[in-house]
Amino acid sequence: MLESVSHAFEMLGDQVWFFRFIIVISVICVYRTLLNYVLSSNNCANPFCSKCLNSNSVRGRAISKIKNDGEEENSLNSIIHNNLFQHDRLCQKSDEKPTVYFHRGLGSNAAKLADQQVLIDHYDELRQEIVKFFQDNGEVQWHRFYLYKSGEENKGNCEKLPKLFEILHSLPNAICINNNYCLFGNCFLTRLVTNNSGEEKSQNGFTNCSIRMHFGLMCDDQSSAYVLINKRRRLPIENKVTTLYNGALEHSIQNPNSKQQVFLTIDFWHPDLSPDMRKQLAYIFRADV
Repeated sequence: MLESVSHAFEMLGDQVWFFRFIIVISVICVYRTLLNYVLSSNNCANPFCSKCLNSNSVRGRAISKIKNDGEEENSLNSIIHNNLFQHDRLCQKSDEKPTVYFHRGLGSNAAKLADQQVLIDHYDELRQEIVKFFQDNGEVQWHRFYLYKSGEENKGNCEKLPKLFEILHSLPNAICINNNYCLFGNCFLTRLVTNNSGEEKSQNGFTNCSIRMHFGLMCDDQSSAYVLINKRRRLPIENKVTTLYNGALEHSIQNPNSKQQVFLTIDFWHPDLSPDMRKQLAYIFRADV
């Protein structure tokens, strides 16, 4: 009798483990089916992520562009495609937390660029043009004066600063040059004055594929503004000095003593990116798509 009961429990135990195994396999199959469905339709690596289900997001449009071109197997597109899918996971593991696109394998420290010396060599010309611009437009109040915004040229503003426009086109790594409408390409003047807020909210840039440069033109020598990186590291913005940093890091511009500061801001390609990858990123991340 006891042997029969024991045998029955052993059989029941075997069946329980069998059913558990079937359930686990079923759950995995359902998850993979959902995952493949979402990847082919909504372009998100997480089938339950409501934030990323919107195909009209910048990342969603970028993935759709790759798919619509039918070039997913292109090696460069494959890298970009994979980075887009893994965006949130990649940001979680890094101090760089770009809002649009994280490109794996890039150095986080801003390296020197050949463009820096070009700007330094033309400092006097640029400063003279800015001084004249202020004299002719003294009554106009502005905080940011864009020559290029998300790759789109503001022709009216460019005509007002012809020397800057000319020098800008001699910078080999400026994203806004030869990359029409690339979302990552910006060039603008920033003017901090007494009635501006002394502190700017911290923010992260669109991508870690770009290096942001500030070039002081009319800064107060006794009390310069500075970039605050990750709420602890300070990078001063000074006349005739280039200040570089990775815009994907949390940053803000601080002007604690409310002195007038005027400086140029340009976004450059990260030096670790190959020419072919730069071209492909500019194509995928067009602001007019």
